This record gives sequence, structure tokens and C-alpha cells, in this order.
Amino acid sequence: MESKGSYPIKIRNLEWKFGDRRILSDITLNINKGSFYSIIGPNGSGKTTLLRNISKSLEPKHGSVFIDDIDVTRLNSKNIAKRLSVVPQNTNIEFAFTVTDIVLMGRSPYMRRFESESNQDLEIAEMAMRATNTWHLRDKRINEISGGERQRVIVARALAQDTDIMLLDEPVSQLDIHHQIELMETIHELIKTRGMTAISVMHDLNLAAQYSDYIILMNEGKVVCQGTPQEVITKENIREVYKLEGYIVKNPITGKPYIIHVKKCDPCAAANQ
Repeated sequence: MESKGSYPIKIRNLEWKFGDRRILSDITLNINKGSFYSIIGPNGSGKTTLLRNISKSLEPKHGSVFIDDIDVTRLNSKNIAKRLSVVPQNTNIEFAFTVTDIVLMGRSPYMRRFESESNQDLEIAEMAMRATNTWHLRDKRINEISGGERQRVIVARALAQDTDIMLLDEPVSQLDIHHQIELMETIHELIKTRGMTAISVMHDLNLAAQYSDYIILMNEGKVVCQGTPQEVITKENIREVYKLEGYIVKNPITGKPYIIHVKKCDPCAAANQ
């Protein structure tokens, strides 16, 4: 039996359609508190759509999403923003705000219209910037810094919202390997030290395996399986979902699975012809 509050996010029989096309089908999940989840799967499998249903940027067509045991359809945008923060895939910002201005935007759910930031808001923004190693960038314009720095600033903005849940949509997809590792280490440390719950759409299976507590594998709008990296990143699952043959070894340092070689799955390709 589930205890109240045991799962900060619960999803029940979720479906979502775009016109006549079914994007998500009968998804039921429990998300553990204080854990890092990666959602993986081929392009078009519904990963981002699932994330957007959780954040209520898309309304569920059927089924329910619960945040802290409250149906998201009963929460307005400000109440949702006090419960979860979002790091979007596209972090381009057209206006030349300073880094501090961007991070302080995370405090807007707690402010009344036309109200100025309080000393507490400024202190929280500073802590968020220090936690993401962006404090030294505070006076720079957002369009003057690198892509990796900008990504960390967006994470700092999410941190400034002071939520227990963070959703990330492909946070490292446009970064080089150095900035990918830097950002993943930052997020991992924040989860560990703050007890946050994070769900991230990921394309890099090795990054997902090394940094995740749990992985959700999706294909064609359905959850194929979920579990620890060792349970999900298997030769069988790679073959079934990605139509690839993968050679997987155990990382000698972390004990997590690591894919060192993939090739086209000829038997699967032949079966699909």
C-alpha cells in the first residue's frame, strides 16, 4: 500500500494524443523521492511529451498525473511552479538579461505582480549560482557566455525556484563532452545534497546509465521497462527497442553498465522487412 507522500510524482494510465495520433499510451509510474531518473528511447517515443504532461504544459487526455498527491489539473501555473522546476531543451534567450536577472526569474512564483525582489530572493539566487558555479558570471549578459555556462545558469534559475522536483529535457544534448560531464556532476551533486527528485530526458545511454538511480525505457509511446541502470541497459533491451546489437560491460569504478560497441541488428532488420 502506498503511503501518502511516498512518491512525489505518480502517473496513472496516462494517455495523450495529437489529433488522431496516439503519442502516449497507458503509462503508469511511481517516481521515488530524492532520486535521479532518466527517460530514454528512440526519437518519437514520447519522452518529451511525457515530461510536458508531468509539468502540465500539456494537459493529459486520459489518466492522471499527481504531484505531491494532488492532480495537476487542479493546480494553477503558480502552484505548479512552486512544486517543480523545468530546464528546457532550448535555452536560447533573445533579450540581453544579466545572469542574475535570469536566475531571479526563478523567484517569480513567490512574488506578487510588480513586486521587487526581497533580500531573501537575492540570497536564494546567490546560493543557486554558487551551487552551479555561475556566481562569477552574475554581471555578464546571458548572450555573452558559452553554451555550457548558459545551461548551468538555467539550472541555477530552476534551483532558485526552491522546488523539490526538477524536470530536464535533454540538458546536455548541445554540449561538448567536457560541459556534459560538468553539468551532470552538478545535477547529481544537487540531488544528493538537497534531496531533490529529478527526471531527465536523455539520448546518451552511457551518461544515463552512469548518473541515474533509475531509468525509464520508452518506445512508441509506451514504457517498455523501468528499473535500475543494470536492469534496463541490457543487450536484450537495446536489441528490442533500438534494433542494435550492443556489447555491454560493467564500469569498474561505478559498477554501472557501459556500452562499448553497437552495430546494426541484422536479424531484427530482416524481421522488420
